[in-house]
Amino acid sequence: MDKDIEYIEQLLFQNSSQIDELRSYATEHNVPIMDKISTEFVKQIIRIKDVKNILEIGTAIGYSAMHFASCNPNLKVWTIERSEEMYEQALSNIKHYQFDNQIDVIFSDALEAYDLLPPNETFDMIFIDAAKAQSQKFFELYEPLLNNEGIIITDNILYHGFVSDIDIVRNRNVKQMVKKVQNYNQWLMNHSDYTTTLINIGDGMAISKKEHTK
Repeated sequence: MDKDIEYIEQLLFQNSSQIDELRSYATEHNVPIMDKISTEFVKQIIRIKDVKNILEIGTAIGYSAMHFASCNPNLKVWTIERSEEMYEQALSNIKHYQFDNQIDVIFSDALEAYDLLPPNETFDMIFIDAAKAQSQKFFELYEPLLNNEGIIITDNILYHGFVSDIDIVRNRNVKQMVKKVQNYNQWLMNHSDYTTTLINIGDGMAISKKEHTK
């Protein structure tokens, strides 16, 4: 691990929450969750922008949703998960850490969950952390629900370093997926309604700000 990253993580973990107990479970069961630095980075954005409601695509065990909810007791999170095993684990964790009044977990494929959201609900932030090859479809499907000047954050836009160096990928299916991530990143940068910046944090993150529309 990079010494600077190790130093920052040590400082952050000095003030870790009970939610971080789940990190050992995630490691043991090979559940991909956000690293500590990326998690705290997004939480600071939530605080700065005074985000009140979030749509998360990709719940896993509920780690990130609970961290987001912890920023403000009045913050509401809707999160979508298609794996029944992960869905059940997330419900259990959310209840255990007493976030069930702030977080609603929707059991569905995100491409089919639009009508399962509360009618007329809009969001200050959308967080995309699901099937990487489907990121553009998720973005296009849910961005109409984003409030003016809201933000969409896409995680894993570097995908283990493969996106910046696709020649090292030998598996054909993985290479096709990596190409889709590359195309998505380029599409984001050229989107006329959003200003996007790409950040080399964790496994790469895109932050897309919706431009005000009259």
